[in-house]
Amino acid sequence: MAASIRNTTIDFWRGLVLLIIFVNHIPGNLIEHITPRNYGFSDSTEAFIFISGMSIALVYGPRLPQGDLFSVVAQCLQRAFKLYRVHLALTAGAIVLFSVGYELSEEIGLIEEHGRSAVFGDTAKGVTGIILLGHQLGYFNILPLYIALMFWAPVALVLARVHVGLALLVSGAVYILARMGIATLHSWPEPGTWFFNPFAWQFLFTGGIVTGILVLASPVPYNRLLAIAALAIVTLSFVARTAGFGLFPWLQEIAFAKLDLVKQDLGLARIIHFLALAYLLTQFRIGAVLKTTLLGPDLVRLGQHSLTIFAVGSLLSALGQVVMTLAAVKSSASPQIIGMVFTLLGIIGLLALARYLEWNKNNLSARQQGQAKGLGLSSSSGRLSP
Repeated sequence: MAASIRNTTIDFWRGLVLLIIFVNHIPGNLIEHITPRNYGFSDSTEAFIFISGMSIALVYGPRLPQGDLFSVVAQCLQRAFKLYRVHLALTAGAIVLFSVGYELSEEIGLIEEHGRSAVFGDTAKGVTGIILLGHQLGYFNILPLYIALMFWAPVALVLARVHVGLALLVSGAVYILARMGIATLHSWPEPGTWFFNPFAWQFLFTGGIVTGILVLASPVPYNRLLAIAALAIVTLSFVARTAGFGLFPWLQEIAFAKLDLVKQDLGLARIIHFLALAYLLTQFRIGAVLKTTLLGPDLVRLGQHSLTIFAVGSLLSALGQVVMTLAAVKSSASPQIIGMVFTLLGIIGLLALARYLEWNKNNLSARQQGQAKGLGLSSSSGRLSP
């Protein structure tokens, strides 16, 4: 029962994170001003990667003691290649949307900003770079990171199987190499490196795996001093990120100048803030409470169909950028208001899609059980019933 509760809570948080990613990927819409990245040093990316690590541990971790390593490796690789196919399809869809948007608006930014100039400027090199994952469009670079992490997942699971401390030690060493600029993946055809350095972000992913393994054994224990420290970190981050509620603009400037907040290589301040926030949310059972509210079940459904929701949300966010651009150059309407309305409609659409996916899944399961009974098969074992 406890494992079931934890899983649905993880689904809740995953669903909420997917909505936040969708909102943040339509820059300029008014709703993005209330997302968590405006009130702390970490954002939805940290949550997405950490939750992914936990999910890997909960799904595959119990199978390693049974000697099922090769099956785990095979499934992780299958997942990676599935994500790769989805990434290519989403990128192609985004290119089509931005192309049409440019033709309608003649706004050059739609084909030049956020890495799109590499595709529209030199299509042969740009497309080849996308296929090789050497080039990633802006707002379409999370899945390449996740693909790389799926190759790392079996290694982290095996290390954690030996000892969770060993997994963190090896992962920490790789993280240090990444921060030193030794471990990185280069971009092509444009110069530079990946927007998300997998060698750095695997540290948080491994932390999620270790947490998932530990949670399988027992809940995260409460420690008063740790809770006080976490609350202090989250509070100070909130004050700095909001510039003291707008009263002290220099606070935010100092924070970004002095603290390790780099996103590409996962700055330490981002990790510390996320872990502090996650600890507080866990100890106060915020997820368990929120998932029982009016929208709680819908967010759980979003999390249970995460890849489909993420894919549709990604294309909707690209469409939202096009719609806001058209509003700015072809009408007198406020792009921010249009963007807010589009984002709200998009959220409603994603919630409706999750409900449909759940209904379709349950309907398919019922039909399969009916067919099994008609053939005299046991739905639980697949063998002939007495």
